[in-house]
Amino acid sequence: MGAALTPWYGIDAAWWVPLERDARRTFGDALRHTLTHSDLTYQLDDVDVPGDPQRRNIRITFHAQPPYPTYGQRPQDFPRVHATPRTRSKHRYPEDDALCLWHPHDPPERRWTSDQGLLVLIELTRRHLFLELQWRQTGTWALEDAPHGFGKAR
Repeated sequence: MGAALTPWYGIDAAWWVPLERDARRTFGDALRHTLTHSDLTYQLDDVDVPGDPQRRNIRITFHAQPPYPTYGQRPQDFPRVHATPRTRSKHRYPEDDALCLWHPHDPPERRWTSDQGLLVLIELTRRHLFLELQWRQTGTWALEDAPHGFGKAR
């Protein structure tokens, strides 16, 4: 007998309805999504980032089976977030240019988890893009600066 497959959380309305609720109220139809048999991707275009004259596009992808390390976190709590591709930053994953929004080994209270909702993740992304902009302009990361080089994935 083979091992039972973990159900794909992305197709479970009990998971995605609360995830989307506040973001849908805030952004309405501007928040688009694409669902496949293995990925759920949200796209939000023309997002205002404080201090940045250009509006930015944000893409958030949840994977049923992430093709990257999740460092012991549940896949639904470790999506890939992309914005402003190929922008100089010290807080991006080198393998796919995804934003590094929290340290993977931080305790749960210092990380985003899906029960906090998509709106919170979007706001973390906006803050991150602002911090990147400030870092490029001043050389200083304005908030606590977690070290990188996470070592072996758990």
